[in-house]
Amino acid sequence: MWRLFEFFDRDAAGRLSPQLLMAIMLCLCGAGTGSYAGAEPIDYRAKIKPILAAKCYSCHGALKQEGELRLDTRALLLAGSGSGAVVVPGDPANSPLLHRVSSMGDDRMPPVDEGAPLTEAERAAVRQWIEQGAVAPDEPTPPDPREHWAFRPPVRRTVPTAVDAAWSDNPIDAWIAKGHQEHQLQPVAIADKSILLRRLYADLIGLPPTLAELKDFLADDSSHAYARVVDRLLEHPAYGERWGRHWMDVWRYTDWYGLGTQVRYSQKHIWRWRDWIMESLSEDKPYNQMIVEMLAGDELAPTDPNVLRATGFLARNYFIFNRTTWLDNTVEHTSKAFLGLTMNCAKCHDHKYDPLSQVDYYRLRAVFEPHQVRLDPVPGETDLDKNGLPRAFDNDPDTPTYILVRGDEKNPDTSRAISMGAPAVLTTQPIVAQPVPLPPESYHPATQAFALTDHQAKAERQIAEARDALRQAQTSLVAPAAEATASASEAPSEKAAAGPTSEAERRGAIEVAQKSLAAAELYPAALVAGHAVEVAKARELSAEDVSRLARLAAIASSRHAFTRADADLARADLAVGTTQAKADAGAKMTADKARADAFEKWMTARATLEDPGETYEALYVTRRAANGMIDEETPRHGPYAKVSTGRRMALARWIAARENPLTARVAVNQIWMRHFGQPLVEAVTDFGLRSPAPPQQALLDWLAVEFMDHNWSMKHLHRLMVHSRAYKLHSTLRLADEATRAADPKNDYYWHRHPRRMESQMVRDTMIALAGLLDPAIGGPDIETKLESTTYRRTMYFSHKNEGRAPFTYMFDDADILDCYRRRESIVPQQALALANSKLSLTVAEKIAARLRQEMGDSDNDAFIVAAFETVLVSQPSDEELQACRDALQQTETLLKSAQGANLETVRDRARKNLIHSLLNHNDFITIR
Repeated sequence: MWRLFEFFDRDAAGRLSPQLLMAIMLCLCGAGTGSYAGAEPIDYRAKIKPILAAKCYSCHGALKQEGELRLDTRALLLAGSGSGAVVVPGDPANSPLLHRVSSMGDDRMPPVDEGAPLTEAERAAVRQWIEQGAVAPDEPTPPDPREHWAFRPPVRRTVPTAVDAAWSDNPIDAWIAKGHQEHQLQPVAIADKSILLRRLYADLIGLPPTLAELKDFLADDSSHAYARVVDRLLEHPAYGERWGRHWMDVWRYTDWYGLGTQVRYSQKHIWRWRDWIMESLSEDKPYNQMIVEMLAGDELAPTDPNVLRATGFLARNYFIFNRTTWLDNTVEHTSKAFLGLTMNCAKCHDHKYDPLSQVDYYRLRAVFEPHQVRLDPVPGETDLDKNGLPRAFDNDPDTPTYILVRGDEKNPDTSRAISMGAPAVLTTQPIVAQPVPLPPESYHPATQAFALTDHQAKAERQIAEARDALRQAQTSLVAPAAEATASASEAPSEKAAAGPTSEAERRGAIEVAQKSLAAAELYPAALVAGHAVEVAKARELSAEDVSRLARLAAIASSRHAFTRADADLARADLAVGTTQAKADAGAKMTADKARADAFEKWMTARATLEDPGETYEALYVTRRAANGMIDEETPRHGPYAKVSTGRRMALARWIAARENPLTARVAVNQIWMRHFGQPLVEAVTDFGLRSPAPPQQALLDWLAVEFMDHNWSMKHLHRLMVHSRAYKLHSTLRLADEATRAADPKNDYYWHRHPRRMESQMVRDTMIALAGLLDPAIGGPDIETKLESTTYRRTMYFSHKNEGRAPFTYMFDDADILDCYRRRESIVPQQALALANSKLSLTVAEKIAARLRQEMGDSDNDAFIVAAFETVLVSQPSDEELQACRDALQQTETLLKSAQGANLETVRDRARKNLIHSLLNHNDFITIR
């Protein structure tokens, strides 16, 4: 059919006239004049408004009015644009709007680079709506998006007076009670003391109370009993671990992974950032200070490793294969984590819903454009692959930031570079970066005081090892007879493995040891000479002085390198001549190749010895990613850029400023969600226009201001929240008021507590704690996940990455390393199987039963059942549960007694272990009520 277009008249440019093209499009859509005359009227709100919202509002709505046109109400639509009417009711053929959304040319709306065109069904709906008179209800003009509730600073309103005195002691309760009163809601009762104790322990330290702690709390009738528990738990070492894991979810913590030893994602030793998170929370470091340290710790305290490790937040985003993906992740998750904004939606075009332009996105990217990540040395270790400090730094300050047309990294708009900045809707004046001059220890970490001493200590160890090897070789030559006698009784393979057997081989081994010792003894001089050059560079001595020192260092390094190559060649010569190499053709071929390689390196070293130039031995050489794709030997000792741009510091201080309307709200929302089981703002990462003002906005804003007024103290918020009556409400709905349930089914006004399942880490931690197996050690390198069932550290210390997930933990909805601002909860059969059949579950049940046996002695079944419930579920069994457990123990004992050879004590212990195992599979075990 498109070939028919060849026969129509065209204008001078060869284009069909708009009127003719419109007529053709209408025919193709089956939309001839009058074709909808008897059709059912189009519902504007159900059919037309969603199309306009999705396809048109971003350019012709409250955010922007391109061409002076708004389409977000009928009145505005009929008012038309600066060029005239766009919709003529009853006349689709003369309505430019329909022409533009139906066009396949350059005038198509939405434009090609802004999104997909309308579907045929959508175009037909628009045409029918216009033909039927463009009928729509009267609607108010949408407000300016800059007046959106979340974009305005939070205000501390006067705390309302609660009618019920029980809801007047805590400001949180006063706000909650106001909602109850306004909506005539009847809250449930306060939960039992045992439930509250388990809830507190779970929320504040992620571990269960001991049986003794439960009994002490139940016996304490003082008015301060609850407060004492709260204070003790907030100072407990496990508090930092519990809340550290929460924030690790939000900040997307992941250990490094890749291919073999090649780091492709995150960074080695990123656990140092994890430890910083825990320690910062334990010491109640202000949240705004944490933000600054994570985004710009290297600019804030460039020589303090305790602050530098915070920039693991940025180092975690490292991605070897694609710099754009790396920066996209950095922009997206900085925005979501701290601001609750979906900046990622503005990468390819202006945000469809929020007043965030594409330029805003690239302004934010420009903040991070210069930064890279590296490993710095740490005291006591010279091999950065074994230990180091992953951190961010600015290395490319002159790299421009360009808008990527339609988000395509292969199509940058190089006509203008984008300067750094924050979203315009949230700023009254530009944020300005102040460059940060760095001290030598920062831009040249190999000049730190410990760097040379650590390498010298390593050199001394190598000398000692070389001397020991020489003594052993000389001893074997002095006493060959005894070795020969022992050798005669060995099988040929054992003889070959025993090392040199002939006198010639022994003498060869001595030669290798002597040359190895000579090389080791030259190493300290090479280190000192090379370090002197680095210090000279850092102190910015003259080029002549640096060159002179470099030549001296090159001489020392070339001597060491040649002597080492000479020892390696002697070792290869010895291998070629050994009995093992002669007896095995394959081994001899391998030895010959190794000897050839060693000789080639010896020749190179000899040539360098004759003309060393200014190339010297550098400290801290390790494997690293180069040019984004390949792995090669590269010095990691610097020097790096001497001045940091200050861009990240400027952004961090803007985010952490009291004037920022989002930061405190977003943090409060995250903390509230983890205490109450549901957030105040449902979309925890999107506080934009799609998030209406929450029912409890006054409470959210009051808490946000309270948070800032108390130096951004998280522990202050914890105390407020867990001391509230709203926090203490029961989670059972059996006795709930039916009218209340009907009026507020989503619990927007917090008239009851939401039960929630333990997070995956807490399930395992609780089990090993109950069994008395928990290792309380805090911090340190990540642990291999294969040790999950046999190593009893807290689960957060096991490697957390997409490769090799811990099987038990993964089963219970472990945190997604790509995006976990809110844990999901699934219910799958494998979870029940893991609790029923895993080695961990069976081991824990046996250990708990043994602990109770040791503590209780020869107790009767009823006493054991009560203790088991109190230990595992932190509750008393009901009469029905008590009888069911009696029956279960009796039946189990009867079955076991029938087994041949079973004694009474063994039968009782096995039956009780089975009961404990059953309680570990109880829903109340993995549920926080």
